[in-house]
Amino acid sequence: MTTIQKARIFHVPTGSRKAVILELVTEDGIDGIGEAGIAYGAGGAAAAQMLREMVERFVLGRDASAINNIWHDIYDVSFWTRNGGAISYAALSAIELALWDIKGKRLGVPVYELLGGRMRDRLQVYANGWWMGCNSAEEYAAAAAAAAARGYPALKFYPLGMMSAQTVVRHPARRAIDNGEIPLVCDRVAAVREAVGPDIELMLDFGGGLATDQVLRVCRRIEAFDILFIEEPVDPGSIDAFARVAAGTSIALAAGERVYGRPGCERLMQTDAVSILQPDVCNTGGLLEARLIAGMAETQNVRVAPHNYGSTLATAVAVQFAAVIPNFMVLEYFPEYDREPDYRAVLRQPLEALVDEHGMPVPDGPGLGVELDHDSVEPWQIASCEL
Repeated sequence: MTTIQKARIFHVPTGSRKAVILELVTEDGIDGIGEAGIAYGAGGAAAAQMLREMVERFVLGRDASAINNIWHDIYDVSFWTRNGGAISYAALSAIELALWDIKGKRLGVPVYELLGGRMRDRLQVYANGWWMGCNSAEEYAAAAAAAAARGYPALKFYPLGMMSAQTVVRHPARRAIDNGEIPLVCDRVAAVREAVGPDIELMLDFGGGLATDQVLRVCRRIEAFDILFIEEPVDPGSIDAFARVAAGTSIALAAGERVYGRPGCERLMQTDAVSILQPDVCNTGGLLEARLIAGMAETQNVRVAPHNYGSTLATAVAVQFAAVIPNFMVLEYFPEYDREPDYRAVLRQPLEALVDEHGMPVPDGPGLGVELDHDSVEPWQIASCEL
């Protein structure tokens, strides 16, 4: 038995995100890291505070190997985790991930070996973030052509999004866009498809912002452009609306970023409208919970494309998950992460930098297989606690 002796929490600006990162350290000096999946939007500070409370109450002084016991103690006793939302589940996820990292390092094996062994050495990926700064259809087309020329085999973007200095891209609000913007949305999709040709996979994210009637109006106009899937076509809380959209379009629907744990994903899959499930390991409860969610999806003949919009640490976490599930489809990543304004390193050797024409490698190192860049994140420590 080795106990958790201390913890540190960082809130690190890293490009377009601000990552909430936990580091746990055992009494014999083994460290483990995890990320709370609230790196964008509002709520990072709340997740960091929730994380601190959970660590102080449920983690310090505990046996680091008791991952299940710690997870269920937090879930059962902290109250807000039952049927919980993003903040509580993200904090719980970060703790669970750091504990897995410690266990893998202690045993000298990758986390995926503790989850049954990897099923693939490299992962298919799709690129996000290549569209930043674009607004007109012509700008999207030029950026997409450049991304395809750099070798990215699949691209995702937000055709309903409008430029925003505060949030990079502003999703539709109040469940509508002006009817005059619908042609712009469709022109963006058409221009990107024409620019990249028929062999590049295209995925769209609607951000859950539109009511069903406008979603279907857009879908009818873009079906001809061979879209792999539309992510969050409607508000993820509008479960029945997914079924109505699925009945009105031939494009596959995907969701999971903003539903949490097995209960949330089960409700989503009960619609029979979601063809691709997208749990985020950093906010759905951690690796074991995500593994159970993938098993539920497999029984419904649904593939899993892990959501991944955090720091480079979140990518390393998603890789461990994707490596062990049989129904893995494709992994989201940001290949140009280090070109974003105000980028700050979180890891010493991010996996994003190792992607080639064969995909993203699954690392062989112990634990999560990556190392925190202490020199970079140290100024952004916001809390520490110790026995």
